[in-house]
Amino acid sequence: MKDRIKQFIEQKGISAGELAGMLDVQRSNISHILNGRNKPGASFIEKLLVVFPDLNARWLLTGAGAMLEGDVEATQPMSNKLLFENIVPPPPKESVETEYKKIEIKEIPVNEREDDLDRMVLLYKDGTFVTYKKR
Repeated sequence: MKDRIKQFIEQKGISAGELAGMLDVQRSNISHILNGRNKPGASFIEKLLVVFPDLNARWLLTGAGAMLEGDVEATQPMSNKLLFENIVPPPPKESVETEYKKIEIKEIPVNEREDDLDRMVLLYKDGTFVTYKKR
């Protein structure tokens, strides 16, 4: 966008200082935008479009269309760059066949005597445990 703002300033034949005065912003704001240090904010763009009603907002924001409203000869085609074209493509999906084995569970003997159970301890992988005692 900074390049389009530079192009617009050249088209109008005004200096960056004059533009700052017209938009009622600091000269340093214009300088930082034109040098790429800062990006223009919404309030700056709004002031620019209000002060220069002939400036095409679509051209200013995207580069599509003519710089000035009603100007047909200065149209530039919009670039077809992808937004995320430099991102690494996802890895190919591989089909994995998994074998399932049937596990037989033998019957667990049930102790019918409740008085044999004193406590139960649950051990966790992180080394902690919980103890449950019979009341």
